[in-house]
Amino acid sequence: MRPIVHIGYHKTATTWFQRSVYPHATSHRWIERPRVQAALLQPSGMHFDAARARALLGEGDDGRPLLLCEENLSGYIHNGGLHGFLPPAVAGRIREVLPDARILVFVRSQAAMIAACYRQYVRGGGTHGVHRYLFPSLYLHGAYAQPFKVPRFAFDHFDYDRLVALYDGLFGRENVHVYPFEDLADHQAMLARMETDLGLSLDRERLRFDRPNASWNDAMLPAARLLNHFTARTVEDKDRVADLPGFYAARSGLLTALSRILPRRRGPSLLGIGLERWIEARFAASNARLRALRPGLLPESLYLAGEAAGPSPPAAEAPERPPGLALVAVKWLLTAIALLLMAAGAVALVRLFLF
Repeated sequence: MRPIVHIGYHKTATTWFQRSVYPHATSHRWIERPRVQAALLQPSGMHFDAARARALLGEGDDGRPLLLCEENLSGYIHNGGLHGFLPPAVAGRIREVLPDARILVFVRSQAAMIAACYRQYVRGGGTHGVHRYLFPSLYLHGAYAQPFKVPRFAFDHFDYDRLVALYDGLFGRENVHVYPFEDLADHQAMLARMETDLGLSLDRERLRFDRPNASWNDAMLPAARLLNHFTARTVEDKDRVADLPGFYAARSGLLTALSRILPRRRGPSLLGIGLERWIEARFAASNARLRALRPGLLPESLYLAGEAAGPSPPAAEAPERPPGLALVAVKWLLTAIALLLMAAGAVALVRLFLF
């Protein structure tokens, strides 16, 4: 009976675990996310106090070990875990506060993971296209192009073997449990496996097998990117024309409703076949190292390594940037549409009050 700390990654059903699974644990005491964040993430780098964090997590102690699930413990996807500085710092904090914890990590095939990250970026208010989101250094200049000054999306964040090896060193390999997200296709089997591995007991009668954070239909992404120019929320790397009060929530509700109505048809890859192949080659070496750390863990067809993934691209090499002129034209078109909409709104208000 030891504490369990589920550290992510993002886009591996952590919302489902937090809302529909872990609150119904009988063996462990579920700690809500705001308290986990207050204890382990909110204190700045030079002001962390392990005793204070331990006391905060321990409030309401009922004799059961703690159960934490917070995906940001592995780093935020849209800034590459603050250029990779946050994950090892948080790992050290967890080791100080809960040295006997069992660590739980879910990984996901990188091509599917990165496509899901882009969908989440647009859902969170992003306005850039896929290439601009994934390769920001090709579009930015000066301080904005330096990830140690202004962190952006980073492929390094998904070198899973680095994070697993870090936690192995801190907690011992036998205490770090790694599972492929793809195995969640059989929810019941995965939960049974986790109960056995972690000493976890769940009230199966109360579990819900829903999708509390279902992604938007890909057909909605172009419209979402256009609408996102009228809100400042919630991602930093974006463009905006105005920040209309309440617009973020309104556009989110509208697009979520439309996503549920529109049929989901299997279409072309969101990333494109060429970029998917590049991503598979980029992570071939990392996946090979993770296989060495956890033999037999990864599905061969999804986590390609070695020759199956093709030659790994040089670290600085990226797929060719789309023509800049087209991007500029699209930006100007979006801006013009935004200005026309604002002007139409202003005229409507004047008519309302004057006539």
